This record gives sequence, structure tokens and C-alpha cells, in this order.
Amino acid sequence: MLKIKNVSAVLLSACCLLILPTVNAQTFEQFMRGQPVIDVHLHLYRGDAKSEHYNPGGLQNGATLDSLREAWLIETLDRNQVVLAIGGGSVKYAKEYAKADTRIWAGITFPCSKQVARDWPCEKEFMTLEELKELYANHNLRAMGETLFNYYGIPPTDPRLDPYWAVAEALQLPIGVHADAGPNKVNERERPNYRPDYADPELLRPVLEKYPNLKLYLMHYGDTYSQQALALMRDYPGVYCDISAISLYQPKEVWEPNLRMLYASRLGDRLMFGSDFEGTIEDNLRVIYNIGWLNEAQKRDIMYFNAARFLGLSESEKHLHHRVVLSKMQEQRAKMEEQRVKNKDGNL
Repeated sequence: MLKIKNVSAVLLSACCLLILPTVNAQTFEQFMRGQPVIDVHLHLYRGDAKSEHYNPGGLQNGATLDSLREAWLIETLDRNQVVLAIGGGSVKYAKEYAKADTRIWAGITFPCSKQVARDWPCEKEFMTLEELKELYANHNLRAMGETLFNYYGIPPTDPRLDPYWAVAEALQLPIGVHADAGPNKVNERERPNYRPDYADPELLRPVLEKYPNLKLYLMHYGDTYSQQALALMRDYPGVYCDISAISLYQPKEVWEPNLRMLYASRLGDRLMFGSDFEGTIEDNLRVIYNIGWLNEAQKRDIMYFNAARFLGLSESEKHLHHRVVLSKMQEQRAKMEEQRVKNKDGNL
């Protein structure tokens, strides 16, 4: 038997090894080669005249502006290797985006508000069970959320929300619940009854007791209600969470300790990637890549595999997603080589 003279020193060395950050041996671009991405947090809005991303011509309104946004979003998914995206919007735009691209699992945000510009067109703030069944049966909608009940000023247990929970459970729709206090300030004219405390995940317990088979995930993990989110996830193994917006717009000192706590609780395999804000998919992916204490497998799990498990994707679907990304990568390389040859010939 090997005798160890200084046990304390050995234990200290072992502890230090455990907390040393992982050194990235490759660039972000190298890491992303062949890496499919599932984004579980998109918004399917009408075209915004003020957008710096897709409206260089300064269009003010109309269907053309909507088309510009749609084309830009699809190009953004392509560029960032997003093979599946869960997005929510009003009924009108959920239908349109569901038709536009099979990668987009579209659904409705709820409840909508007739006072809120981004909810336009909100023809009916609360839908009945029959209306929801008809909508989801006939328009290839595959998800539900983001929930907006805290912005509306009601808790998740409000009876008017029961039809949404019921349909989501019956159809096994992934349903994203806003689970952070949200911005420090909202438009009081649009959201006069805003209640940030209604986003507390603890308030979802009666909902999960009533609808135990909900495919539910908590949006914006890492800030206000992280402890409550962890407690709920411990008690409900089917509940997942996404890291969206918080890690990009809050200081690292706010969200990183909560992320470490998630992994210390052995719940890191339920963390999914989400972008939330327009034009930030790559920025959010880089945040994940640059978390030094996560290993490569954990980063890839966040970007793809955890969501694939949550959504119940088959092995053939996962293989297809990887083949699609590799095929596009090969196409890009071929185009670059073709351009290189043209440039070379032009310089002869």
C-alpha cells in the first residue's frame, strides 16, 4: 500500500484540479463546426420599422416589412446552424412562421394584450379550450409560450389559463414559462397590471399538480428566481430550463453562481439554449462557449442534446440534424474554394 505523508496537501491539490477552468483548445468557429443548435426561445413578431437587422431601406409598415423579418430570421437560423427553433407569437404570426420553415416549432404567446404593440394582432386576450384545440389541430403549431401572465398581472393559477395548460399537456407541446422577474421597468401604459412576482416558479406547483404531464421549461434561468427554479426542478424531473437573455444582459457575477449551483445540484443536463432577443443567437452561443469551467460535452449538451432529449427527438432525427449541418459546412467550403479559384484566375 502506498503511504501518503501529507494527506491534506493531496486533497488540496485534488480540489484545485476540480475547480480549474477548462482551457479552450480551439476557437469558437472551430468548436461550432458540425455543431447543430436547438434554440428554444424565439419570438415570432411582425416586422419592426426600427429594426437595425433587416430594414435598411427604412420601410414603415406593410406585408413587405413582415417578409423582410421572416427572411432575415430564416437566414439567421441558417448562419448559426439552428436545426430546430421554438418560437412564440400572436396567432397570426405563429401560423405564418409555422408555414415558412419546418425548423420552426411555432406556437402562441399567452395571454395576449390588446394594449401591447408587440402582441398585435390580439383579437382575443384569452382563448377557450375549443378554440385552442381547433387552432392546434389545423395549423401545424407545435409549441406554446412564452407565457405572459405576469406581464398581464395574473398568476399561473388563474382559471382563464386552464385551457392553455390542458391543451399543452394533451398534445405534449413544449411550453415555455417566463420564470424571471423581468426588466426593471415596463411600459406602464401597455402593462398597467404588471406583476414580476407572478413569475416565481413556486407558483407553478398547483399547475403541475393538476397537469402532471406538462412538457414545461422555465425561461431565463440564472437571475431572480434561481433558487425557486432549482427547487421546482428537483421535485419535478420533467421540468427543464433555458439560459436566455440573462447571461447576455446581466453581469456575469449575477448569473454564473446560479449556473454553478445548477450543475452542483446535478441538474445541468436540463439546461437548454435560448436566444430570446433579435439578432443575438451567435452572441448567446459565444457566452456558452466561453464558460471556462464547463467541458466540451456539457457545452454541446446545452446547445443541442439537452433540448433533443426534452423534445423527445429520435436517434434518426438527431443524426439528420448533424448531417444537415455537416452538409451545409461542406457547401460553404466548396463555395469558398470556388471563389478562391476565381480570384486566382483573375489575378493571372
